[in-house]
Amino acid sequence: MRLKHKTLTDKIHLITTDTERYLASTFLRFQEYYESPKFKGKIFTLDEFKEWYIKNSMGGEKTGKFTYYDDWEGFNIPSYVLNPFYSGKFNPLSDKEKRFLELFEKEKEKFYVIGVNKETKTLGADLTHEIAHGLFYTDKDYREEILNVLSRYNLEKLKTELKEMKYHRDVLEDECHAYSINAVKKRGLKTKIPKGLSTQLREIYKEHLKEKGLPILSEQLIL
Repeated sequence: MRLKHKTLTDKIHLITTDTERYLASTFLRFQEYYESPKFKGKIFTLDEFKEWYIKNSMGGEKTGKFTYYDDWEGFNIPSYVLNPFYSGKFNPLSDKEKRFLELFEKEKEKFYVIGVNKETKTLGADLTHEIAHGLFYTDKDYREEILNVLSRYNLEKLKTELKEMKYHRDVLEDECHAYSINAVKKRGLKTKIPKGLSTQLREIYKEHLKEKGLPILSEQLIL
């Protein structure tokens, strides 16, 4: 099993694997350092995270087991997240974390990493969701257009549910946008997305993909 790396734009990198478990176990500490309501910006071990997640996640509360590797289908992190891992603060690193970090050792500018399992039945939706995160972080014009549209809608119910799904408050706007672009029922999301919101955000998304020479059908990026 190995990670496959592809550059989508000069600032967005795509990581793919063959299984959801391999993907999730690779990204876990990077992702949760970025957006966990408990561990964002903190140094932690895998065991510490597992103990907390079992007690505080929907899957853990229901089963008493660590369900993270089955709960999440896609991942996204800005490059600054990697800094404490490179500097040794998260040592000892797992072999998967080491291999992941090796992919970006020579990168000098800011960038964004997204990850998906290329064998999933929801590949298109997962890629769209994660690419949207990448654009939101790396493209100022895109982000401003998206935030302008979001400001016209009452999204408090959606934000409340996202917080219950253990997203940090700092990423709620970004998550509202990424979930709304898909307008499909993803795991654990029950709140209905306003149709008008999805339509407007998708148009912005498609326009910026076209500007960057990326295909509208996200699956084509894997081929």
